Amino acid sequence: MLGATIGDLEPGDVFTPVEYELTAFICSEYAHSVEENAEWFHSAAQPAGRQMRPPTMIHVDKMRILEANCLKERRVSGEAAADARVHYEYHAVQHSPAYVGETLVVSGRITDKYVRRGRTFLCY
Repeated sequence: MLGATIGDLEPGDVFTPVEYELTAFICSEYAHSVEENAEWFHSAAQPAGRQMRPPTMIHVDKMRILEANCLKERRVSGEAAADARVHYEYHAVQHSPAYVGETLVVSGRITDKYVRRGRTFLCY
């Protein structure tokens, strides 16, 4: 059920897409946080001549889409719900490298929900 908490999501729920502009700051800060030292992710000093987004930054997109679609549990804003312990698997497809200044669109849907060892898991 979109609009509530992550724990309320059900198979078949389709997220409202999130669109944002990729900035040099977020690319560099994310690269620092995951100890990625390649200059490609910190400046335009690479063969394409443009600063590139680290491929693992897809995790940030996952957080953005949950923030926009689970209005009672906005973790990025510091508003976790009481039942916030939800485990998840996500499968992402990056269609091409992303560069600073580009507008990105993140979309997704819930494909499965199951319980394993007493814990609820979501696949999206």
